Amino acid sequence: MGELKAASESFGRLEDRDVRIVWLPPMTVAAAYASGEGCEGRALDAITRFVTDSRLLEIKPDARSFGFDCSKGEAKVGEPSRVYEVWVSIPEGMAVPAPLIRRTFHGGLYAAHVLRSWDFQDWSLIKDWVDASDRYANDWDAPRWVSPETAAGQGFEETLNFYTFVRKGGRMEDLQLDLLFPIREKLAS
Repeated sequence: MGELKAASESFGRLEDRDVRIVWLPPMTVAAAYASGEGCEGRALDAITRFVTDSRLLEIKPDARSFGFDCSKGEAKVGEPSRVYEVWVSIPEGMAVPAPLIRRTFHGGLYAAHVLRSWDFQDWSLIKDWVDASDRYANDWDAPRWVSPETAAGQGFEETLNFYTFVRKGGRMEDLQLDLLFPIREKLAS
């Protein structure tokens, strides 16, 4: 019974082996945002069109893409986004056509967890992991970019292997995501 209880307690929480610590470097991004029903897909479609039309992947094959809820007020885990923003990293001097927006991301440290089963409840699990960490602290409210148009989201969903995802037509069956939760190292006492 003790083993079953221990297994039950560990089920539903992340272990250290389930989380990677990553540094996202500063970068210039082209951003698209949309609101209302289907906003995530519409923002992603705008970025995908930009990537295709600009031939970005020929210029910058290492482009990275991030999406996040940027609704005013905190969205509850599991409820659909009311406003969603998608970024793609671009060369610094690249033109960004309207309605897309150029943003400067200042970089930062993140706890990363691969989203394997499309269970966005994993956001709660990664937050719990950060809150329980002896080494890292929650840095959700630290400003890492300026967004006058939307509420600045903090946690990212990064499209892994963005190059292949776009080249294959942006099919959902090819989509892989990392959840990225902003953290900082705790000061040693």
